[in-house]
Amino acid sequence: MKKVISLLLVSILSFCAFAQNGEYDVIVYGGTSSGVIAAYSAAKEGLNVALIERTAHVGGLTTSGIGNVDIGWASTVGGYTADFLRAVGTHYGTPHRMQIALECKIAEDVFNDWLSNSNEGVEVLYHSRLREKDGVEVVDGKIVAIILEDGRRLEGKVFIDSSYEGDLMAQAGVSYLTGREGADEFGESSAGICEYRHFRNYTSEEMVVIRKLAAKYPLDIKFEERMPKGQADGKTQAYVYRLTVTDDPENLVPFRKPEGYDPDRYTNTLYRIQKRGLTRFDQVVTLYKLPNRKYDLNHMDLINASWDYPEGSYQMREAIDLYHRRYQEGLLWFFGHDPRVPEALREDTQRYGLAADEYKDNGNWPYQLYIREGRRMRGEYIMVQQDAWDNPTKEDAVAIGSYFLDCHFVSSVVNKRGFHLEEGAFDYTPYRPYEIPYRAITPKKQDCTNLLVPVCMSASHVICASLRMEPVYMMLGQVAGNATVLAIRDNLPVQDVNIKELQTILKSQKQIIHFNTPLGMYLTPEQFEGVVMDDTELNLNDGIWSHSTSQGPFMKYNYRFTSCKPNGGEEAVFKPKLTSNGKYEVQIMYSASGNRTKAADVTIHDKKGAHQCLVDMTVSPRSEGGYWHSLGTYTHDSRKPIKLVISNKGDGEIVVVDAVRFIKK
Repeated sequence: MKKVISLLLVSILSFCAFAQNGEYDVIVYGGTSSGVIAAYSAAKEGLNVALIERTAHVGGLTTSGIGNVDIGWASTVGGYTADFLRAVGTHYGTPHRMQIALECKIAEDVFNDWLSNSNEGVEVLYHSRLREKDGVEVVDGKIVAIILEDGRRLEGKVFIDSSYEGDLMAQAGVSYLTGREGADEFGESSAGICEYRHFRNYTSEEMVVIRKLAAKYPLDIKFEERMPKGQADGKTQAYVYRLTVTDDPENLVPFRKPEGYDPDRYTNTLYRIQKRGLTRFDQVVTLYKLPNRKYDLNHMDLINASWDYPEGSYQMREAIDLYHRRYQEGLLWFFGHDPRVPEALREDTQRYGLAADEYKDNGNWPYQLYIREGRRMRGEYIMVQQDAWDNPTKEDAVAIGSYFLDCHFVSSVVNKRGFHLEEGAFDYTPYRPYEIPYRAITPKKQDCTNLLVPVCMSASHVICASLRMEPVYMMLGQVAGNATVLAIRDNLPVQDVNIKELQTILKSQKQIIHFNTPLGMYLTPEQFEGVVMDDTELNLNDGIWSHSTSQGPFMKYNYRFTSCKPNGGEEAVFKPKLTSNGKYEVQIMYSASGNRTKAADVTIHDKKGAHQCLVDMTVSPRSEGGYWHSLGTYTHDSRKPIKLVISNKGDGEIVVVDAVRFIKK
């Protein structure tokens, strides 16, 4: 009996120790990559830090699926984010290089090491989250404490919400938005509902089947009519699990047939496969190559299923998590086993499986659903589309964004006529590396004075499509961590910290806060003599002619490129509006590189006929500082005007289309 009582006392004391309250300088809510860097930054400066994480693992998506790091311009990434990527590189024997293709387990090891060695270390509270209601105590616009689900009450001086969901921010009463703003709110060309893209039509018989599927899988298919372009709504872009897969038989767990598997759920997937003649696994999903024969698997998006997640209850979110997992597990099984799938695709799919040495305590499945967009704060400064082009510099800049504006589909709907429509992906939106202001991570002062929000930051839906990348979250985590040091030291609201001092600290930590445009990029026609035409005037097909800003020179927003084929088939046609007849020197602009064609097929049509010029695009242009390559002088006549055509006929390498210049002689 005494032994039983002793054991009971031990259990009670253990529970009390576990459920004890705590006082900290800084409480970081959300063990994402941003949260880890924020906690590390604050602790490194001597603050007492708690990091709250709902799972058993820190790092968010960087350690849970995104092995192919969406970095944008490498030259804009600095500070602890660059240090982290180099630390991962050290594992692979390249300590001086930022490793952007990584194994998630290695990323987690680095994060754990940093947290353990950040001055006195960071106290990480795993399997913890806010009490779902009344989990935040606020007095006079200041957070006093948070209460966790197990009853622990944690007091802090400054709080950082680095979660993907923004629950601390929301419970603190900070203004925020979910869904999409309308185009009229901020004058953003890509805002609101986008152009619908036609997927397929259903017969009346097929509509009966589709309605049955929609009843069984209500988040897969929605019945709606077209809505006006640019209109606001409450929807979010599609979520997905980014999987780590391998084709190494020694480290492979075969794709599993999920509970309740239903092949009919993938009717439209089969339609796409058959229509496009797909026969390889890397044609139905995207595989980014990682070290040790692993791949980051992307683009198994489940459109529509994300809409209710940002404001959902914990129970609803868990149900949506599972809904995505079962969908993706079933889809992988479908690719590899459904007899209607081409045999070649089935066989190729079965060469792959989940990586056995990743996420070992979760069935080799990532811990975190890819929340591409959740709540977005309405803070001191709201970042919008124009900040990535017209307004790229900020006096209170603390980091740089440089990824393109990448929004996945938002809606997949069937209307009453049986048209299946998809929308939400942006047409190409011009952008350049842009400075992110400190004000974008601070709430309005009247909302809260001791909270920083580096993930669900103050931004529109449009600019969020660029800001949502993990390196940006990490860099802003560093900003938040350092800002807490100044706010606590000077006993100031976070909105009032000395920006110049914060910038000095960040620069001492090698953070890049201002961007100088490299020579030869984002050129304008006004800089040059003659009539200049740019690829942006040609209405090229985005599905064929890809956009890039990876290297200069290039005119305006970007340049376009596509692969050459022996028989060609694609053309970019320039028809300048020349005001007078006579001779013109014709020049083209392109960015040279080793992957370009050595014989770009360029033809000039003029009064005297067609003149083919083969251009070696591996060699830089030589005119005017390396911007222009001359094709010679040709005769323009208003009755038979000059026309220049660049085709993709060639040797299989890349052909570039950018600007063309016509100089009167």
